[in-house]
Amino acid sequence: MTTRDDPLRPDGPGPADRQDPTDPASWDHLFRRRFWRAAGGSAVWLLVIVAAVTAITLQENSSAWLLDHGTPVAGEVVDVRTPARGEQTITVDYPVGDVLDQAVIGLDSDRDYTVGERVRVFYDPADPDHVRTADEENLSEVGVGFAVVPMLIALLLLPWSIAYAVGWARRRRAAKRSGWRPVTAVVFDSSGGHQVLRLDFPDGAFLIARTVAAVRGRYSFLRAGAFGAWVAGEGRRRALALWHPAKGAYVVPLRAPRRARRRTGR
Repeated sequence: MTTRDDPLRPDGPGPADRQDPTDPASWDHLFRRRFWRAAGGSAVWLLVIVAAVTAITLQENSSAWLLDHGTPVAGEVVDVRTPARGEQTITVDYPVGDVLDQAVIGLDSDRDYTVGERVRVFYDPADPDHVRTADEENLSEVGVGFAVVPMLIALLLLPWSIAYAVGWARRRRAAKRSGWRPVTAVVFDSSGGHQVLRLDFPDGAFLIARTVAAVRGRYSFLRAGAFGAWVAGEGRRRALALWHPAKGAYVVPLRAPRRARRRTGR
């Protein structure tokens, strides 16, 4: 049932009653806020990549340090494990002073080992459990995994996050150039996870555009029915300004089809 105080309905208090988008100063801050949120997300993913690279580099440097500063001794392979899945390792006995110590060393080379084989071992005099062989760096598979997995996710999401921030900056500039026009908007298709809207202008022209979001269904609240709003932008990049019942003044990014233009008629 439609009521006159429904802020998403054209017969209710539209955005012009709350905060007029035709005044650039009143709505421009919404673009800036969305841009900085997207830019902040990009910065977080960049920091994840930097932290992951740093963690891997520290492990590699720590292993390389043993070759230059560690104590070299002759060790013996006492066990070889090469499972089809999981980390392949060798267990090595090596002397630390008068004590025979033992370490499980992860394999990262293509070398084949046999039980009883002699290997060159390097250990840290201050921490004899910090050990490697001449051919195996003995990097922590768990530690590398904790660094690599977030880094791969960040590498996947960072370009999209940057593009999303750039999109907000371009929509802001386009809105300043084009100004805002009142429309009646209605979602007529949401089968692909995005909301496809028809925007009807007071002069009888209309425009088809869809929402742009990282998470499908983010703007599903637009499906409540026809509502009054304002649209700005040029070309494919558009923005829809409306009064959200819970969030107040709100801007939704839109993308129009290629060579989109306002069409007349119903």
